[in-house]
Parts: sequence; C-alpha cells; structure tokens
Amino acid sequence: MAKTYNFFRYFKDEEQNPFYGKDQDKAMLWDYERGYSFTGDEKFLIEEYHGYIKQYRENDGIPEGFKALLFNRYMKDAYSVSESIPSFKKFYEKYYG
Repeated sequence: MAKTYNFFRYFKDEEQNPFYGKDQDKAMLWDYERGYSFTGDEKFLIEEYHGYIKQYRENDGIPEGFKALLFNRYMKDAYSVSESIPSFKKFYEKYYG
C-alpha cells in the first residue's frame, strides 16, 4: 500500500503517471515520489548523501531520505559527483525549493 506524504508535489496516489508524454522531468519525479511512497527512507542512500552533502535545506519539510533518493538518482550519470553537487542543488531548488 502506497503512502502519500504531504511533501509530494507530483504523486497524488494516481494509478497512472499523469505527466507521462507531457513533461519528462515531472514524470520522473512522479515515479520517484511513487517509489518512495512504498519504500520510505533507505539507510544506505542517506549515508551516501551525507558523504557528499553535509547540510542542505534541513527545515524545508522534505525528508532527508527523499533528498537522498533524488541525489542518488541525479548522480547516476555524473562524471564527478563532487563537481555535480551545485547542479543537483539547482535541480532540487527548481522542483522542490
């Protein structure tokens, strides 16, 4: 059973992704939020996130576990993780800031 969190911006417990074929970024974020609704925080992702980002928008209402998931997905294709952190933060600000 999926759990809908207050911080979700894209997933509203729909069966189908309403952004599919319309907005690739929002469709991707809908998928991440939907996945998070089933799994919740994953300790290994949070530990990885802390390895690169010590403090970032701690009081914005978005769980650290979800930020860690976004960070993990964002960095999958990064050539240099440390050099890509500023662009991850811009991405985060655009969609969750």
